[in-house]
Amino acid sequence: MSEAKKNSKLIFPINKNHKFQVSEHGFTMTVLASRESLDLLVQLVGGDVPHFGVVSTIDKTKKIETHALPSRPGHVHQEGILTEHLANIIKPVIQGNAIITGGVHVNNITPEQMNAATSMTEILGEQLVKWLKENPVTPPELHFAKSLH
Repeated sequence: MSEAKKNSKLIFPINKNHKFQVSEHGFTMTVLASRESLDLLVQLVGGDVPHFGVVSTIDKTKKIETHALPSRPGHVHQEGILTEHLANIIKPVIQGNAIITGGVHVNNITPEQMNAATSMTEILGEQLVKWLKENPVTPPELHFAKSLH
């Protein structure tokens, strides 16, 4: 066994995962949450073609930024409305940084289904907040290299 492995110790749960789902108006949306140390990765996907089209981030100062990828010529993915809504719901309880990916495509989506996606995101966000509150992570002990300057 290497010297590094002998001297290492696990001080926090690595990659704790959880899954939440809600189905309404003929489609399902899913949140997959994964933790690494204090940071959180969330996938908000669903519909007929789950995908990754938008990325929203929350940094340690609670600032939210969103980037939408191209979807088809002249268009970008629109799920930023959902990822930002989810970000605002979970922002008060995250312990570190968070990355939220989003991709919900419902073939021939109706106005009712579009409206439902927002309320479904809220339900998923509330479930995620509950899980985060019930499963806090102990902050790891960090050690940094001495400055060379």
